[in-house]
Parts: sequence; C-alpha cells; structure tokens
Amino acid sequence: MQALAAALGDPQRAFRSILIAGTNGKGSVAKLLSSMMPEAGLYTSPHLVRLNERISIGGREISDDELNEVFTAVKDAASTAKELLYTPTYFELVTAMAFLYFRDRVKFVVLEVGLGGRLDATNIVTQDVSVITSIGLDHQQFLGTTIEAIAAEKAGIIKSTEPVIIGPSADLPVIRERAGNRLMRGADLRRYPELRPQLLGRHQLENIAVAIRAAECLGISEENIVLGVNTTTWPGRLERFGRFLLDGAHNVAAAGALAAFLGEFHPEGVWVIFGAMADKQFEEMIGILRPHARQFIFTRPKSSRAKHPAELQRLVEGSHADCGSLYLVGEARPILE
Repeated sequence: MQALAAALGDPQRAFRSILIAGTNGKGSVAKLLSSMMPEAGLYTSPHLVRLNERISIGGREISDDELNEVFTAVKDAASTAKELLYTPTYFELVTAMAFLYFRDRVKFVVLEVGLGGRLDATNIVTQDVSVITSIGLDHQQFLGTTIEAIAAEKAGIIKSTEPVIIGPSADLPVIRERAGNRLMRGADLRRYPELRPQLLGRHQLENIAVAIRAAECLGISEENIVLGVNTTTWPGRLERFGRFLLDGAHNVAAAGALAAFLGEFHPEGVWVIFGAMADKQFEEMIGILRPHARQFIFTRPKSSRAKHPAELQRLVEGSHADCGSLYLVGEARPILE
C-alpha cells in the first residue's frame, strides 16, 4: 500500500485524519464524527448498494464520473509503479482512490479501518487521533483466534503521539500498553443533556461516548457535537422501514446487541429473515437470536461465500427482522425503499 501511495504522490499526506478500528461500532463512530465535521471527508466500508457510498464529503457521495477519474489514476499508477511487490488488493485500490479523491478537496478525513488494523491499507496515515471501538471474535482466519491476538492487530493502528480513545470492550492490556498515558475512554454523556440520538440500540450509547471523546480531542465545538449526534443515521444498522428492521449484525457481539434491542422493544418476538456467510459464527448468532424469533426465514445473500439456507434451517428445526449479513441488508434495502 505504501508503494502504491508513493506512486500517486502520497495523497494521504495532504490532509489530517482520525483512524477508527474495532470489531463492531467503527462505522457508527465514523459516521457520527463525520456528521460533527460537515466539511470533512469520510471513508468507510463495506458499501450496501453502491461503491460510491464508501467515499463522501459532507454527506455527498463521490459521483460516478469522479469515481472513474480516480480509478483510472490509481489503475495507471498500479500498472507502472516498479516498487510494487504484489498486485494491490481490491481494498487497497479503493483506499488509494479515496486518498486521491480527498487530496485536493478536504483538510480532514474520517477513516474507518477495513480489517484488523496493523496491516490495513488505511494504516499508512499519521492520524491526529486513534480510536478502537470494541474487540470481539471476528475474521479469526486473518486476525487470530483469541481476543488478545485480535486486540494486538487492532492496536497496530496506534502511532507514537496521538490520543487513543477506546470503548469498554477494548480496555485490554495490549491496547493499554501500546497507548500508555495517551489512553482515553468515552465521554460522560451526562455532560451533553441536549443529545437526542437517532441511532437505535443501547450499544450506540457507547459508540456515541467514544465519538464525542474523539471530537473533544479534535477541538470540535459542543454545538457541532450535539448537532452531529442528533442528526446521524446509519443505513442498515437497526434501520426501520415500516414494519421491517434492517440490521447487518455479522458476528456474535453484534447479534447480542440486536438481541438486546429486540428484547427491550419487541418483547413479543419478531420474524427473523437471516442470511450469513459460511465463515461467520452463524450457529452462535442463531442461538442468540432464537429467543426473540417467532420464526426464522433463511435466505442467502448473492455471494459465493454465503451459507446455504437449508443448512441454516437444520440448526433450528425441532414485526420482521432482516439480519446476519451486511450483504443481505444491502440487497433488501433497495427493495424496501
């Protein structure tokens, strides 16, 4: 990634940034912070429907023409750069496109890590603030099979001087040691009595606290903090469409947050439309959601990685909610719109 960026003139050096890692919540925190800084760029992943969603400024997604322009520039650089040791991955190419797009357009960018942290394509920036929202079991085939190993990968985003903001489940020895006296925890929300969050779920209060602490470190005004929290929405994350509730819960921790929401606001139970990738902990997720399901309807996202519905059905034999995969939510959302 560094070689690709160098071939483009290191566009990531043209703007300041905040870098956000975490098993869950990093997208929500990124969206909250971008809402507090309406002139900032936002780079997030994955997209639900269109690639353009990943790259935006002030809520405006990159246009198709702009996307084609930066894609062509990155593709040309990747094909001519002699220092590249391997063909860049899809995510590295898109990250380079985002850096190039932001270079001449913004002074600050909110960056969401794609996977892990230490080796992630976004981690070539020297950020003003680091954020680690949460640590849980996910992507074990890439990040390690224990919480400690995964935490070490996330801690890899931490540089040498910036403040490091963590959520409650990221308060682990390897992260505390790496951050040292720069470690900070989420803000006390009682200091902001005018908050009226639009994001659903009690777990979002932790994300909001982390986002506010990061905003304080960046010197964002209280007025912009409150306005940002009160106007932030995040498609596909406990998002209502009439009687449907869309949520991209794709690991055990996220399924737990969804189950807590259903238990509090839908104690009568719901119909659960569920699809998942074969490399996810789908059995554990189904077990967590089962007490809240009147009935499961299993389906399969349009991906070769998807688990077959019949295999999911065998696990449970003996209002609606779409969940289990951001890919599934991305397919359902345009239909409901």
